[in-house]
Order: sequence, then structure tokens, then C-alpha cells
Amino acid sequence: MSKKKVTASAPSQAFLFGEHAVLYGTPALALGVDVRSYSEVTLVEEGVEINSELGTYVRKGDKVITPNQDLQKIDQGIRELLAMLGEKAGLRINIRSEIPVGSGMASSASVAASISKAVSHLLGHELTDQELLEAVYIFERIIHGRASKTGPACAVFGGVIWVEWSSDGMIAQRLTYRDLPLALACTNKPSRTKEMINKVATLRELIPEQFNYVISAIKGLVYQGRKALLEGDLKRLGALMNFNQGLLYALGVSTPELEEIIWSSRESGALGAKISGAGGGGCAVILHEDPSSLKEVLSRKAGRYFIAKVAEEGARIEKEA
Repeated sequence: MSKKKVTASAPSQAFLFGEHAVLYGTPALALGVDVRSYSEVTLVEEGVEINSELGTYVRKGDKVITPNQDLQKIDQGIRELLAMLGEKAGLRINIRSEIPVGSGMASSASVAASISKAVSHLLGHELTDQELLEAVYIFERIIHGRASKTGPACAVFGGVIWVEWSSDGMIAQRLTYRDLPLALACTNKPSRTKEMINKVATLRELIPEQFNYVISAIKGLVYQGRKALLEGDLKRLGALMNFNQGLLYALGVSTPELEEIIWSSRESGALGAKISGAGGGGCAVILHEDPSSLKEVLSRKAGRYFIAKVAEEGARIEKEA
């Protein structure tokens, strides 16, 4: 095999409509953001070594030499990926990410996509986008338990992503879109995806009738949001985002820090502002005709603030040697 080392990257996510509700049968609308993770994968004799800002994890055969609870889940995903490819290989993986960990920007899906793209290319398998999507979705279920295909689709395809349900499960596709003036503002608290998913599930058990009203309302917002997006109606799109935020608040996934960012953005002229992703921390996505004008006010409210440029490309090979 001629290739010994491959580096791939994948974008992150901004969630416009349908987070949480997508796990209960509604569609979802999101976009790939050109803030990326990078995975450098090198062939080694045996086992797996993973290095990232979360630390180091090393496994030789079935024996874990250097444990790391977070990275061990990535190793489980790698085992599933190699089984899918019908390959056995020793791998060293160095992960570098521009995405704030726990931001709600689907950092885990981005990392899984960059790893899967690099590993499959290194081993001589050129996966289709749909095959890569399924591989990344396996990683997400390992990491989060229940998961949607929204984050994986943003990482694999880039662009604006529409996810809906069919008899075969979730189907994701990339939409034709107009560029959007969006920003992301992150709190200093991580988004705890698995915990928030469980919190919403508990609420469903406690007040099922009211819960179903909220999910039904979000479903309508997702369809209306898609229509407004494709028509370029930013004022309507922003109003729908604000309404969606009220329903996410009702589901209990907002926080005082997120609310402060959201309301400060609206008071500074944002057309719409809401949680992006699981909530409980993480980021807010903000629609503003001039998102750069929010930098000063949000630099005091947010741990990190940046313009959310739509990723024109999804997962891609950066270099090989």
C-alpha cells in the first residue's frame, strides 16, 4: 500500500430548526459551518493510538495501555469502521480541531467524519457520501446513545442540510441555498448532549400530552423555516427562529447564559437568535443582517463568537504521504 499517512477534515454544525424534536420524528434543518476538525491518520504495526486536546488513548490488541474515557468511544467507532471496511490495521490518529468542545456544533460528528474519511482513504476505500454518513452515524450513536443524522450530515456533505424520516429511518440531503448572515456565540459551559437528550425524554414521560404539542409545533416551524430559507425571507426566518427558541426553553434545555446571549443579540438588532444543538450550555446561532456588528456586545457575554460561514465542502482529504 503506497499511502502511509492521510489527513482529512470535516466541518461543524449550526442547527437552525428541529434539535431534540428530530429524535421524535420531526424533520430538521441545519448547516455545515466552515469551522473544521482535522484528523491525521498514520499506519502503524498494531493497535490504535489517539491523540487530541482531550488527551491520549492507546490500545494494543485488546489491552488498553493508556485509558481515556472520551477517546475510548472513538476507538469503538474505529473498530466498527474497520469491520465495515473488512480491514485490519494499526492506526495512529492525531486530532486537531477548531471547534470548541461541547459547543453544540457537532464536534464529535466532525471528528468522526474526518477520521472515517482519512482511514477509508488510507486503506484504499473511497466511500460514497452515503456510506460515509452511515459510518459517522455509528460513531454518534456510540458517543451519545440516541443521535440524529443532522450533525453527521453537516460534517459529511457541508452546505445546508435537510433531515427527515422515512420508513427506513432518517434521510439526509443537501439543499440548494442562499448564503446566510449568521454568527455563533458560545457560552463557557459545555453542551451536555447525552444529558440533555435524557432530560427531554424524562419530560416526555412526565407530561406527554403537552410534550407532544411542543414537538408538533416545532415540526411546523421546521417546514416554515425551510420555506423562508429557500425564498431568502430573512425577517420571517428570524421570527421562526425566535419562536423555536421559546419551545426549546419549554423543553428545559436553555440556560441563563444562553438566554443572555440570545436576548442581547435581539436587542442589538438580530432578526433571530436561538440555541444551536442540544443546549444546556454550548452555543446560540444568531441571524443578523450584519453579524460582525455584534462582536463588541457579545465579546462580553460569550466565551467565543465568530461568523458562521457555510461550508461549501463537507469531509475532504487535505493531504497524503
